[in-house]
Amino acid sequence: METDKVLAAKYLPGLMLDRREPFSIGAVGYTVFRETKRSDSFPGRIIRTDWDKIRYVIEYAVWFDYDIQHLYELEHVWVYVDHRGEAVWAEGSFHGKYLNQVRLADGAPALDAEGRITVWMQPGKHAVLPDPSLVRLVPEWRESCSVHAGADGLAVPEAFRGRIPRPDEAVQERICSYIRKKYAFEPSMEFIRAEIEEGCLMPWEKLKESIPGRLELELEKMGVLELLQRNAEGRDRNGGGNPHMQEWKAGQEPYKPEAAGRPYR
Repeated sequence: METDKVLAAKYLPGLMLDRREPFSIGAVGYTVFRETKRSDSFPGRIIRTDWDKIRYVIEYAVWFDYDIQHLYELEHVWVYVDHRGEAVWAEGSFHGKYLNQVRLADGAPALDAEGRITVWMQPGKHAVLPDPSLVRLVPEWRESCSVHAGADGLAVPEAFRGRIPRPDEAVQERICSYIRKKYAFEPSMEFIRAEIEEGCLMPWEKLKESIPGRLELELEKMGVLELLQRNAEGRDRNGGGNPHMQEWKAGQEPYKPEAAGRPYR
């Protein structure tokens, strides 16, 4: 019987990025579903299917340190494998929801020569699409990469709010400015396939545990980590701190990029 790691590597989809995309994929966390169950990495979604026809649903949580408009980015692709071992269906996250990843002409998923699902990621924003031409349907898809770059600062999802300090307005502005100045770009609408290294593919639980450290590393590069820590301590003294913030301030196992796999394009 193939292990989850083997299955995840075997059916890993082709992830197509804009040729000028400024962000590398930092990691891909996988979860293999064999029965109906709630996703831990995509809040609110229950993975369900006709299990008489489908043997596995493999969930890939694709981590970027940045979206072009904010720090923190996690997109998803779900690959459905039938009992013959063929990838027969796929879905991908799209701005908080998800879409079927199928060709519009015939309703079938796009497959490469090896039978793997292929998807395209919106430039800068990384929403998952079955055809690159569909990017043009997204409002302000071009402006989000240029004049609106960095607009949302640090986006901390609910699951990590006890472990990542909440930035105030001044810190948010510094983060916005950093992203805009360093990463704003003009999409080429020419796409290349991400070359995936084995060390970047890991169980979702491992990726999840590493996320606070990954963000901390980027905040340190920006020069705002110490300020965030001081602000968090000030809120604690004034009685407005998060009861779980001590866990973050006490420090997790230090994040080591070399141990978590190198970024890849």
